Amino acid sequence: MATLTVTNPMTGETLGTPALADGAQVEAMVDAALAAQEGWAATPVYERAEYLYRFADALARDAEYISQLSAKDMAKPIVQARGETMDGVKLLRAAAERAKHLYGDVLSDSGPGFEGDLVFTKREPLGTIACIIPFNFPIELTFQKIAPALAMGNTVLVKAPSSNPLAVLALDKYAKEAGFPAGVVQFFISTRDVVNEHITTNPKVDAVSLTGSTAAGKRMVKDGADTLKRTFLELGGNDAFLIFEDADLDRALDEMVTSRLENNGQVCCSSKRFIVQRSIYDTLAKRLTERLAALKRGDALDETAVVTALVSESAAKDVQAQIEHTIEQGATLLYGGTREGARVEPTVLTGVTPEMDIASDMEIFGPVFPLIPFDTEEEAVRIANNSIYGLSSGLMTTDMNRAFRVASKLKAGGAVVNGSGGYRHLDQPFGGFKQSGLGREGVSISLEEFSHIKVYVVKGAFN
Repeated sequence: MATLTVTNPMTGETLGTPALADGAQVEAMVDAALAAQEGWAATPVYERAEYLYRFADALARDAEYISQLSAKDMAKPIVQARGETMDGVKLLRAAAERAKHLYGDVLSDSGPGFEGDLVFTKREPLGTIACIIPFNFPIELTFQKIAPALAMGNTVLVKAPSSNPLAVLALDKYAKEAGFPAGVVQFFISTRDVVNEHITTNPKVDAVSLTGSTAAGKRMVKDGADTLKRTFLELGGNDAFLIFEDADLDRALDEMVTSRLENNGQVCCSSKRFIVQRSIYDTLAKRLTERLAALKRGDALDETAVVTALVSESAAKDVQAQIEHTIEQGATLLYGGTREGARVEPTVLTGVTPEMDIASDMEIFGPVFPLIPFDTEEEAVRIANNSIYGLSSGLMTTDMNRAFRVASKLKAGGAVVNGSGGYRHLDQPFGGFKQSGLGREGVSISLEEFSHIKVYVVKGAFN
C-alpha cells in the first residue's frame, strides 16, 4: 500500500506516514456514501443537529491536540492554529442551529387561477458531496464545507490536503465518536489522478466543493462537466488594499501586517497588492519596514512567534522566485527578500508599477508587500480592478463618502472599509468575482448552496 511521508516543514521531522487510498478504495467510499445518503436525508433535522453538536463537543475537548498537530503539520503559528480549530467548533454548532431554523416559503394566490392552491417550498439535499480541502486552513475549511452539507442531509467525502493531511485525517476519530452512521462522513488522502477518476468524474458524486487555486478550479469544472456536477469553488485572489492620504497610518499598518502575515502570507483573501497614495508612499514604506523588523521569528509552537514558515520548502522557493521576477521587472527590494529553508522573510517591494505581473494577476502566497503608488481615486480603482481575480478588497480613508463610493466600484466579492480584505466573519457569504470562484460559503448561505429548493403544490387545497 502506498503511503505519504508527512514532515514538519521547519524541522524536517517525520510526523506520520498515512496510507494513500487507491482507486478501488475511493470507489468503495463513494458507494458507501451513496448507500448511506437516503437514510441520512430521512433523519429529522433536529436529530442531524445532535450529531453535529456531539462532533463539536469532541473537537472542543481535544482542541489543543488538533491545534498542535496542525501547527507542526504546516508550520502555522500555534496561536492561529488554536483559533482555527475553535472556528471549526463554532461552525458545527452554527450549522446545526441554522438548519433547525431554515424555513421554506408559502406562495400567495397572487393571480387569477391560483385561488385555493397551496404552494410551498422545501430544501432537500444534493446527495453526496466531495469536499477538497486546501493546506492553508485545513480545519476551518473542512467545517465550512461539511457542517452545512451534513446538516442538510448530504453525505460527505473529505479529501485531506496532500502536504499536511494529519490534522484533517484526525477528525475521523471525532466523527466516529459523534456516532454518524457508516458512510455519512469519510476522510481520506489520495493522489490527484485518483480523485479525478473516481470523484470529480464520478456520476455517483453529486457535487464538489473545492478551495484551492484557480487552475485547480478550472480543472474541476472541466472534469465535472459531463455529469453537470454542482461545483462550489473558492479560488485564488490578488486582493487590493487601497490606502488614501487621509488614512490613519497606524491603523493602516496594523491592518497591512496582520492581514498579510497571517499564516505567513498563505491566505486566499489576504491583501496582496497595496495601492498607496503617492503623498504618503515613502512614509508608509519606511514605517512598514520598521514594523516588520520588530516581529518575532520562531518555531510554530512558540507562543510569541509571528513569522514561522511556509507549508514546505518548495512553496518558499516559489515565493522567492516570484520576488526575484518582480525585481527583474523593475521593482526595488526595500526589505527582506531572503529565504531559509521553508521560511521566507517578510518582504517589501517598492517602485511597483501597474504593468508588473505582481500588480495584476500574479498571486504570491507568502509574506510579500508590493507597494503600488497612485495619484487619483480613479487611478486607484483602475489598478485594483486590473486583475483576473476579485475575491476581496479593502480600503483606508477617513472620508466615508469616498469610502462607499470606492467600495461600490471595486470588482470583488467583498469590500472592507477601514480594514483589509482578509476580514472574514464566519456567517458572511464569502466568495469572489471573476476567476476567484463560483458560489459562496458561510453560515448565512452554505445550507442553501448545499441543497435543492423543491416546490410542492397541492391544487385546490383550500377550495
